Amino acid sequence: MRKHWVGTLILATVLACYLFYKTLLSQPGPGSLQNLSGPGHYRSRKKEATRSSAECSHLQTLILRSTMKTFKKEEFFRTVKALQGCPWIENQTEHKLLQSNFQKCCNASYSMIVTQENTPVGHTIHYEAEKRTKNITERLYNLFPKKSPFQKANLNCAVVGNGGILNNSFCGTEIDRADFVFRLNFPPLNWTNDVGTKTDLVTANPSILIDKFSSLRDERKPFITMVKEYGSSLILLPAFSFLMNTDVSFRALYTINDFDMRSKVVFFNPDYLRKLAAHWRSMGLKFRRLSSGIMMVSVATEICERVTLYGFWPFSEDLSGVWIPHHYYDNALPKPGFHSMSDEFYWYLKTHVQGSLCLNLGQC
Repeated sequence: MRKHWVGTLILATVLACYLFYKTLLSQPGPGSLQNLSGPGHYRSRKKEATRSSAECSHLQTLILRSTMKTFKKEEFFRTVKALQGCPWIENQTEHKLLQSNFQKCCNASYSMIVTQENTPVGHTIHYEAEKRTKNITERLYNLFPKKSPFQKANLNCAVVGNGGILNNSFCGTEIDRADFVFRLNFPPLNWTNDVGTKTDLVTANPSILIDKFSSLRDERKPFITMVKEYGSSLILLPAFSFLMNTDVSFRALYTINDFDMRSKVVFFNPDYLRKLAAHWRSMGLKFRRLSSGIMMVSVATEICERVTLYGFWPFSEDLSGVWIPHHYYDNALPKPGFHSMSDEFYWYLKTHVQGSLCLNLGQC
């Protein structure tokens, strides 16, 4: 009888140890395979349980009635993280209202880029950020597209920022499914799984051409190699914002034409940029200059029926407080005090809550 009980006890002990071992395997530890999948900010951002409609309503009301300055940083991060547990509900009425406001102030579909239609021979261009002018000769006129390519509405658009929050987002396939994809400042597309490859329009700060490609005065092949990544995209340059931008912007146009590239260089219309800046100031946004991001979000809002933002997160930590680089490809920081990134982001957040734009901050 005693041997029977001893045998039973040993068997029970072995079974308990086995179950405990299985439990340890099922929980990711510091060295487990599950923790080798990528940076920590996405391990902590797995989809939370759906919050109740009452909780979501409270979070939405809090965001809509507040400003960025209302929150302490930790409280703001908690609020935005909690919002990830709420479904995004599209509101076409809100989006149409937003579209109408941009159309009234700025009319991107007609005037966002310089065209032969809005800038005829003999017209005088007034630079956006300096008291300078340029007369449009027939030679310059012939370099401009005849009409704006944005007069036909796009159904579904993606505006891809360059934030480090895109790392391990796996949003590339979703981005590439959009009808029209905006990108900012010649970003590398090597991170295909996270950022995709489709590009319909890419902005370019002329400082990139000046610093990275020696103002295109010397060897131009490195520039052409980069441009090939963007296929048949429009390359949008602010040639008439500052005088220092003009020559290098035209060299970019000549270079792409000389190499028979599929891409096409177009120029921001300074009249449009002035109107857009005035509109945002009237909305209470304070800035030395608008960022490329909010310029393209403004354009997309006006010309697209549905807009999703990716990679827009201006903070050095993710929603769980884990450090992330400023860009998904490097940690080069913007000039301090130049843009109003956090206030721009808060506007994106409000429009997300209202259902007019979708702001993606997690994995796809």
